[in-house]
Amino acid sequence: MVHFSKPLIQTKVQVKIIQTHNPQVIKIVPVAGQVGDIRVNSSTNRVYYVFGENLVGVLDGNTNKVIGSVQTGEGATFLAVNTRTNLIYSTNFRAANVTVINGKTNKVITNVPVGERPFGIAVHRISNRIYVANTSGTISVIDGGTNRVLKTIRVGGSPALIAIDERTNRIYVTNVMKDSVHVIDGSTLSVIKTIKVGKNPIITPGIIPEKNRIYVANNLSRFASVISGTTLGKSTPIQLGELQSELAVNALTNRIYLTSAQQEGKGKLFVVSGLTNTITATLSIPTFSSLLVNPLTNRYYVGDTDTRNLFVYSGLTNRLLVKLRTGQSAGSMALNKRSNRIYVGNENSITVIQDYK
Repeated sequence: MVHFSKPLIQTKVQVKIIQTHNPQVIKIVPVAGQVGDIRVNSSTNRVYYVFGENLVGVLDGNTNKVIGSVQTGEGATFLAVNTRTNLIYSTNFRAANVTVINGKTNKVITNVPVGERPFGIAVHRISNRIYVANTSGTISVIDGGTNRVLKTIRVGGSPALIAIDERTNRIYVTNVMKDSVHVIDGSTLSVIKTIKVGKNPIITPGIIPEKNRIYVANNLSRFASVISGTTLGKSTPIQLGELQSELAVNALTNRIYLTSAQQEGKGKLFVVSGLTNTITATLSIPTFSSLLVNPLTNRYYVGDTDTRNLFVYSGLTNRLLVKLRTGQSAGSMALNKRSNRIYVGNENSITVIQDYK
């Protein structure tokens, strides 16, 4: 008897290959001057940037071309965008006013007088109120509907930079002369608490909304500060052993990123867990650097402001993914959360980077 073996039945196994793409530079756009603060309106896909003494440039995110410039008051410093009203605001340090720009026409609507030496600015989109830190000792609140100052809050010292928690309608303003943070209730427009932090908090605070925690970098202290938005009690220090120059947060991963102050020698980047408020990683970075976190891809970007290098790290492993070449001096950065593009301000150019999920 002859026995036949059973034929082998081959089955196709489908293997799903997940490819990850590193970010890429897609264009370096020439602009007329050194780029200062840079902001994005994700709703209209337009990018706004400060250059010169009194100019705001407008870049079309669809074509990556400069489509205009707007003259502001003297000493244009910081920008803020209300994506709901398509209005752009510029603090003008020497002119003591805020320029209101129509995002549709790219024309000035008005200049709103505020306190002397206006610096930081932020928008609460839901209430359509704009908060301005005047380093002369006041905080101006502008009604976005009427473009008039609703209230001037006198705090003394030198208010500098502002962060807003839109969910709680709380406004946090650093004061560099008083080494403190003023907490403003957006409903009553009054200071409900002033909390001591480290020395010279001349950096915009970072907020983790779900934890209701506010992180403050201190430029002249070797510790950062954490404020509980729930209790508004005494701030808690995070010992870093270094002075600080930049701060960014990833609210989705509950991570805080702080860079050391600009001094001689290599800089440091500290990765802090928002769960324990302790350092989980320390990286060596360029001495003079800028910082941006992309929560959509869990990556963070460190720009070398002395060169054309931009370093991209994985937020999962804290490993360097790629080194990109930007225009000269990789400075301030902004993220368009709809297109997942990052805009890097350079000397006489803006670098456009496509990130990939």
